[in-house]
Amino acid sequence: MHLLIISITLIVKTLITVLLIKAEQSSQVKWNYVPAAALNVTANTNRPSNNSLTGLSLAQYNIGARHIEDYSANIGLSWEADIWSRIRNQSRAALAQYLQTTEAKKAIQTTLVASVSQGYYNLLMLDAQLEIARTNVKLNDSTLRIIRLQYDAGQVTLLAVQQADAQRLTAAQLIPQFERDITLQENALSILAGTLPNRIKRNNTLNEVTFPQDLAAGVPSAIISRPPAIRIQELALTVANANVGITQAAMYPALRITATGGINSFKASNWFNVPASLFGIAAGSVVQPLLQNRLLRTQYNIAKVDRDRTVLQFRQSVLNAVGEVSDALVRIEKLKQQQDTAANRVKVLQQATKNASLL
Repeated sequence: MHLLIISITLIVKTLITVLLIKAEQSSQVKWNYVPAAALNVTANTNRPSNNSLTGLSLAQYNIGARHIEDYSANIGLSWEADIWSRIRNQSRAALAQYLQTTEAKKAIQTTLVASVSQGYYNLLMLDAQLEIARTNVKLNDSTLRIIRLQYDAGQVTLLAVQQADAQRLTAAQLIPQFERDITLQENALSILAGTLPNRIKRNNTLNEVTFPQDLAAGVPSAIISRPPAIRIQELALTVANANVGITQAAMYPALRITATGGINSFKASNWFNVPASLFGIAAGSVVQPLLQNRLLRTQYNIAKVDRDRTVLQFRQSVLNAVGEVSDALVRIEKLKQQQDTAANRVKVLQQATKNASLL
């Protein structure tokens, strides 16, 4: 039990870190709509050969220097038009992956709640078993006392006394076992609650616990859609659909617009001489992939196959959820019948005990 608790705690902490990563990735993808900008500052000098075209030009124009200097400070912008919804699909995929992580966190939280509930009701059951064991020991004490009186009166043999004493010891042996199990269960619940091992306060006994008697018939679709496993598979299908769109858009032409502007001069003294040193460049381009070793087509085909696989997994998860809910409803119904039968049996045995005490 303690190993399970430690494992669940580590999984929760890991999921929290993954959740933070997915949140950052989802936020970053939204910025793909914004043009990319970069600041570039350069200063260089070039001493050409005297026999080169540049060297001959320097000598011809008598610039007065045997080297060329260039100073530039500019900002470059680049933006891609989302014509084929590539960026939109990237945003959808990133958001779905983030939501998948949140659903996984919900699944672990559900496991924690179920573990706490199961542990608490198991604790109530152990309390009831301990009380029954103590009552049984008292009954065995009374039985042993009566048999000893019968032995003193010569009505039974010593074997009957020894058998009654052994039965009492067997009943008494269960008490420390239940007390041990209660302590272990309390420690486990304390760890789940994030506290040091301590006694768990009970608000009621097992006999005082009540449950709804009537449950809605059938398997409503709302119940099926609530389990985190269903939502995780549904979001996985969203990611697969988005990946198909992304890989398909990669095969189509991409429209890119670039612009660069700043100040430029071949003399440091004139570098920041505005507006004479100002310059600007704007360009647009359309890029169509041609031969990529069939990489783009392969990625597209793989994305489609992966989407088909995800659809099958989603359908299987829905069928599993329907089966789990249906099984749970059957178990509840049959346990209710067993509970009614056990209650009638208790009444019969209680009446038999009263009749036996009159003998």
